[in-house]
Amino acid sequence: MYKKLFSTLALMLVAMTSWGQALNIGGHRAAFDSLNNMWLCSIPQSNFGNDFTATINYGDSISELAIEGDTIASGDECVFENVVGGKKYTVTAQLNDTIQLTGYITFTWLPIVELYGNFTDYYSYASVIVSEPDSALAEPMFAKIKRRGHSTNHGNAHKLNYRIKFLNSEDSTKENHRFFGLRDDNTWLLDGGQRDMLRVRNRVSTDLWLDMARRPWYADSLPNARNGSRGQMVEMLLNGEYMGFYSMCEPIDRKQLKLKRYDEENEIFHGLMWEATTWTRTVTMSEPDVENYNPNMTSWDGFLMKYPDYDEIGKVHWDPMYNAVMFAGRADANLKLRADSAKYYFDLPVMQDYYIFIGTIQALDNESKNIFYACYDCQDNKRITMIPWDLDISLGGNIAPEWETPELIKPDRPIKWISNLPMMDMMGVNSYRNQVSERYRSLRETVLSTDSLVNRFRTMINNLDACGAIDREESRWSGDSDINWKKLDIRAEMDYVENWIRSRMTYLDENEFKPGGDGPDYPDPDPIIGDVNGDEEVNIADVNLLIDIILGGQDNTEGRSDVNGDGEANIADINAVIDIILNN
Repeated sequence: MYKKLFSTLALMLVAMTSWGQALNIGGHRAAFDSLNNMWLCSIPQSNFGNDFTATINYGDSISELAIEGDTIASGDECVFENVVGGKKYTVTAQLNDTIQLTGYITFTWLPIVELYGNFTDYYSYASVIVSEPDSALAEPMFAKIKRRGHSTNHGNAHKLNYRIKFLNSEDSTKENHRFFGLRDDNTWLLDGGQRDMLRVRNRVSTDLWLDMARRPWYADSLPNARNGSRGQMVEMLLNGEYMGFYSMCEPIDRKQLKLKRYDEENEIFHGLMWEATTWTRTVTMSEPDVENYNPNMTSWDGFLMKYPDYDEIGKVHWDPMYNAVMFAGRADANLKLRADSAKYYFDLPVMQDYYIFIGTIQALDNESKNIFYACYDCQDNKRITMIPWDLDISLGGNIAPEWETPELIKPDRPIKWISNLPMMDMMGVNSYRNQVSERYRSLRETVLSTDSLVNRFRTMINNLDACGAIDREESRWSGDSDINWKKLDIRAEMDYVENWIRSRMTYLDENEFKPGGDGPDYPDPDPIIGDVNGDEEVNIADVNLLIDIILGGQDNTEGRSDVNGDGEANIADINAVIDIILNN
């Protein structure tokens, strides 16, 4: 207990030390960046393009201060002329009566997040300050923080991602905080887009998903259920050093999806959630590793149980996911089984939107892994819905900056790279495939219109550019080993992304979802034997059609009338269809 209290006080002291060096400019905290001797201050966007008159206050650690050559006492007013993104106002200051510092003040309209602590793959206590442009002066908050990510969280990585859990500083219990008008919660994520040369592919693509996807099947009665993560771009400092811009976002969890809680009193499972974290045959649902499946383990060959938390209840529940995976394998060879039963295992409207979504932006790392699967209440309905996660490798982005993958990322690459078996198999069901094509063409009129897609990304980049964040990001990270020592040129990458989107949408329209066509260019599935009329069922309607054909009617069945394969349609085929009906 004493050790925890000491750690808390020490972290607060570190934050307050930075606090003492911070300037209060018009009621807004200006965070000090020791790498560039920069005070970065978040103010409302309405102040940009105008003179900004602000009262300056500062702590005891600053004994003398001059801005643009004018001496400023704490409490004096200062006029910052014609505030624009990236503009620097010179500052000279004397710190602690001994240190002479020359630097500058600059303004942003993005929120600023400061982290103080030493972070590893395990949670450790920390102090966090979040300064929002329209809010009062921010205060330090107590939290525990760990690094997060897989390939982006290795020993040589620099711009890392973080998971924050806010705590009450008195007793270390959970403490909720609301930021940016998003949810009120104790858990928040910081995503730096470390390997993305645009830095915002994940954030903007996730917003696109939230705008285009139909809501989970159970959401009509739960208006706040969201099958995606909302977020806000922020500028981040780590222990007083500028780290660039991040997306501070909500996690995908039970609360976001409004899954029914685990019944602790009666120890009954209800809502469930899993994450596909690694590419395997099991997560593609094509060749599941049944031999190593253990219903008492938290993981299964690339799947990870996320809710309920095993550490809290000491057990797991796999049945809906296991049964869905096994069904996908069985239905692979049975078109009728897919057509009739897939809707009992999968949230098909969401799966259709997911297929269109990842196929459109070519999210190479999201067709099998980086997917959350959720079941609202396994006691009532075991249907599973899908949520994308971590969309950095998309829109023509390379797998990683050190790997050039031109054939994988070209905008005219066919959509057949999707190997997730349920999504791929259902495209062999004609009625389903037609629904996907119709859905795509409907979305092309709205959120998937070419100009809308381009403007979505261009607006984000223009916003970051106008407040000066792009120049600060490039200055911090261009040439870093995280991006294989390449030049970080975000504006040029945006031009590349725009050209890629325009080429991609033309290709999809003309090849995969051609108007009047049969949908994505998958080979026609093997017909169901006995399905003479092509409605994906074998019944008396097929017998009636065969009779019409034999009596001299036109045969437009493309060979389906020859049920027994003897080269002609005759009474033997009628008998074969009747046998199939009776046996089924």
